[in-house]
Order: sequence, then structure tokens, then C-alpha cells
Amino acid sequence: MNTYIHKTSQRLRVRSDYIRHNPKAVMALIEQLQQIDAITNIKHKYHAGSVAIHFDREELDCDSLLEILETHEWTKSDEKPSFVENAVVNGTKTLTKGLATMALKRLVGPSVSRMIMSF
Repeated sequence: MNTYIHKTSQRLRVRSDYIRHNPKAVMALIEQLQQIDAITNIKHKYHAGSVAIHFDREELDCDSLLEILETHEWTKSDEKPSFVENAVVNGTKTLTKGLATMALKRLVGPSVSRMIMSF
């Protein structure tokens, strides 16, 4: 999952792999954030890996809040490639192999190309 950040003047939503995979650390920071008077509401969606924080814009700005979350690695994402990236890589390999097989068959003939491709 890529990290998703949505900012408005009174709300910050962060969705990331870190939030999904580290619920204890996330809950610990949420408890600390709830002690801040400028923060009015926090909604944590565990399975979505998402946290929405509502705040008073007169006392706290969105960028300062985001900086706190970044220092606690909430915006960190896993380095695993996405489904689409995997599909593109696998499709490219299949296409390349198919084109190489066709070219080899035309160049040396079907029986020799079968022998070469079996290696």
C-alpha cells in the first residue's frame, strides 16, 4: 500500500502500511495525541490502516501535526511491490520470452529452437 495523506484545515488523515502493521505503537501515540487540547477527535480504522485526526486550526496547524506523525514513522510504507507492479513485471517477462521464442524459431527452425528453449 502506498502512503495516503489527506489534509484539510481542520483534519488530517493518514493511511499507511505502518499504521496497519504496528497497532500497539499507533495506539500509544494516539493516547498521547488525545492529551493535546487542540485535538478534538481521533478515529483509527485498524483494518484500513487509517487514522483521521480532527483539530482546532486556531491552536494547531496541519503541517505541525503531520511532522509529529512522520517522526513516529506513520507515513512509512512497506517496500513490497504492488499487485500492478508485479503484473507488469511478470507480463513483461512473458512477452519477452514469447518474442525471443518467435525470433529463434524463424532464425534456426522449430526443432533447434525447442532444444535451445528447453535449457
